[in-house]
Amino acid sequence: MKGRKFLKTTSILMIIGGVIGVITGIIAILGISALAALSSSREGTGVFYVSSIIVIAASVIQFIAGIKGIGACSAPRKAADCIKWGIVIAVLSLVSMILGLVAGGEFSIISLILNLILPGLYVYGALQMKDADQV
Repeated sequence: MKGRKFLKTTSILMIIGGVIGVITGIIAILGISALAALSSSREGTGVFYVSSIIVIAASVIQFIAGIKGIGACSAPRKAADCIKWGIVIAVLSLVSMILGLVAGGEFSIISLILNLILPGLYVYGALQMKDADQV
């Protein structure tokens, strides 16, 4: 079926990325806490905490979406749900990047592309599966 390998590959990458994202988000929260303790000031750390929590939430959703994508490979009728999951992940990635910018981070077009490429490819694969199922 058209799009099956594409969706399966991106789903596996999303599962791997979700696990790495959760670990990285937890390390970020610990790092923010350590810096706040070392500087004896918690001023300005709220945005960093919120951004890290959004990264963890997006990573968990990415992990779930990866699992659902693998399931959609064997049941193409589930591909429509995968499209929604992919869009949610892309939006959460953008929100996290915006919060990082508000907190004083720098904008990087490469980071923007890398954050959106996997959810975009996932949605593309799900669309192919959905279209193939309707034919």
